[in-house]
Amino acid sequence: MKHTHNSRHQSKGFTLAELLVAMSITLVLVSLTMIITGSAIDAWKGARTEIRAAGQAKIMLNALSRDLESMVIRSGNNYEWLLATARGEAVGPEREKSPNAVRMIFLTGASDRYNGQAGTSNDGGGDVSSVSYELDYADPVWGDRSDEFSTFILYRKLLDPDKTFTQVVHKDDLEQAFRQGGSVNELADLMCENVYEFTTTFIIDYLDSNGDRKTTSVPVMSNITGTDVVNSFSITGNGLEPNGQPNSEFRDGKVTSIELSITVLSDEGVKILKKRQFRRAEDKASFIEENGFRYSSTVIIPQF
Repeated sequence: MKHTHNSRHQSKGFTLAELLVAMSITLVLVSLTMIITGSAIDAWKGARTEIRAAGQAKIMLNALSRDLESMVIRSGNNYEWLLATARGEAVGPEREKSPNAVRMIFLTGASDRYNGQAGTSNDGGGDVSSVSYELDYADPVWGDRSDEFSTFILYRKLLDPDKTFTQVVHKDDLEQAFRQGGSVNELADLMCENVYEFTTTFIIDYLDSNGDRKTTSVPVMSNITGTDVVNSFSITGNGLEPNGQPNSEFRDGKVTSIELSITVLSDEGVKILKKRQFRRAEDKASFIEENGFRYSSTVIIPQF
């Protein structure tokens, strides 16, 4: 007699230990993915912020360099042809102001005079304009000083040759004459945002009292903390006047170049700066190092 044995396939599920191992592996993989993704996003944001800051700096420094390279000065008179002043009033949010905000006004053969239509039928015939560069803290759209939408803004205001000739040229007080020539800090004059600091340094070649040729650097800064540091510097038809002093040792010297330095903050850096107050200078310096980008340029000044 034959006996037939029918085997039956029995299905088997996962044990609790296997599920725990699988869940642990999945959790590790998800965590690694999130870490890698977060790092990639942070790197992208950092690169994007730096590229934007570099773009802002390039626009500002290139424009200022072009204007300075075509600067116009006429000797043998008492008129001001360039004036750089560190703003007496602090610029910035209530908690943390800019360490240095320079305002520059000077005469120049700007290539974009007459709204960039020089040489056309809209050209009034003049070739000497006046221009100002000013760092301010305001709402870029409405111009008010509320902290909610305000940021550090670098403005460039250009007066066409016609208005420059009638209201600005041949004036002892260049700033007052320029102010009368037209309002400043309008939306149309906005050049770039988040410029936290703007500093200029004049490189001067002169003869000392012994007749020896020397070179000195004169920074224009709000806080005078060193030798040859001034809070205003002007070039007149009769010479150089640091802090309005007509009898300085390098009055008869020449400005050979101007060093420009700016610090551009990230958007997030500006937001944090509005809400935070630093108790130690070291903390603030570290914050600027992490959230800011410094750029500089040296402009060779034409000699007359």
